[in-house]
Amino acid sequence: MTFPDRGAAVAALAAEVPNLVQAVRAAEEFGDPDTVVLLCRALWPLQLKAGHHDALLPALRAGARVADAHVPGTRASGAVHAQLAHTLTELRRWDEAEAEARAAARDERAAGHVRGHASAVEFLGLLRLRQWRFEEAYDLFDEAGRVLDALGPADEGAADLPRARALLERHRGRALRGLGRRTEAVGRLERALRFFRSSGEAYNTARVLTDLAETHLDDGARESALPLVDEALAALARENAAYHVARLEALRERCVSPPQ
Repeated sequence: MTFPDRGAAVAALAAEVPNLVQAVRAAEEFGDPDTVVLLCRALWPLQLKAGHHDALLPALRAGARVADAHVPGTRASGAVHAQLAHTLTELRRWDEAEAEARAAARDERAAGHVRGHASAVEFLGLLRLRQWRFEEAYDLFDEAGRVLDALGPADEGAADLPRARALLERHRGRALRGLGRRTEAVGRLERALRFFRSSGEAYNTARVLTDLAETHLDDGARESALPLVDEALAALARENAAYHVARLEALRERCVSPPQ
């Protein structure tokens, strides 16, 4: 089946959440680990853009369980653990999320997958961001960058290196904002924004616009923040990224409400 755009694909996944979770459970019960992992990997766009974290948690737990039993130390196992770490972070289950992010790093490192190892370290940094541990988060993003330094031009994932570094720039900007270093934060975020605009990545462009808007609002610059919020809202609505749209609508209200 094909879809006219990414937003339509995410909507189709969202409509099938109960069935997808049951399919993962059935595949585990009938001893089909390949199908379990495949289905869990297919859930990533849904997690990222639409949320549904409570509903997807049982499937992702099953995926990590099956990966550990049948394909430990592989890229597939690392990817599923990273997905579970993401959802546990969104559910604010910090200790569990950290254990899964470390499991992802372990498996990606064992598989020799440098790009995946860097992403797993990045996940740990994102967890620290959510915990307001901004110095630690920044250090972890730097560590992820050092992992990427080992990626050779002929290695798998080398073509994705500029994008990986742009993501880390975005996250460093977010950590700097948390540390109150807003001028530096804006510089990092604007570098990330230039990359994602030039590469045509609507989702990540919108996410950086959101970060910039929040940074401007920290300084009370509502007029500067509003057009960024509106651009991000339009892009994420097209992607059916409902999880982020709800946050942006609240952010927009901050931009247009009379000051207290």
